[in-house]
Amino acid sequence: MTSLVRLITVIMAVGLVASCGSDRQESRLELFSRIGANWRTSLSDTEQQSNAAQLRAAVPALLEQVPAPMILMTQRTINGAGIFVLNTEIGNYRVFSSSDDMTVTLEGGVLAETRRLGDDLMSSENGPLPSLLATRSEGDYQRVLRTLDGEGHEISVMYDCRLSQTAPDRMIENCTTPGRAFKNVYEYIPGAPLLARSEQWLSNDHGHLSIEHLRH
Repeated sequence: MTSLVRLITVIMAVGLVASCGSDRQESRLELFSRIGANWRTSLSDTEQQSNAAQLRAAVPALLEQVPAPMILMTQRTINGAGIFVLNTEIGNYRVFSSSDDMTVTLEGGVLAETRRLGDDLMSSENGPLPSLLATRSEGDYQRVLRTLDGEGHEISVMYDCRLSQTAPDRMIENCTTPGRAFKNVYEYIPGAPLLARSEQWLSNDHGHLSIEHLRH
């Protein structure tokens, strides 16, 4: 096993050692963050630029050694990537954390919130979208996405959206509002109601997030 794989494995394993108690959870996150920082510091500039490819190469070993739900997230516009492990699950919401304290919250697979990604999605109202995706049903609905402006003020934008099935295991979401529009893609595990991957809009600066479910 390469040193990169060993380091990532240690980072992920640390996240599974502590219980869900608040004090031990805090210690887990601190240790998770420190090891992740040491790993990033050890990479050369060239290695950092190929981070996405290196992370993908490490995935098989991680899946063997870390018995937890995890996702691989890629931001093509800034050439960034990270592996996120399930931190908290409340109802239909799942919060995934990275080694450097970034978080992605999914509501039934739909992007609901982000933190520390830059130009974050502060909160959202996704309407019936998670339920439609769970049953592979088409439909029309509205979504509200909340971000911050340059002065830290919250901006809420309502979109009119349409979810359509374009292939047996693929659905497309088109959302529009005056002066803005985006398209999201949701792809399923063949023959299952679970998402395999998705391309979901984050912001004008960061574009789409590619979210691949490594383990549900």
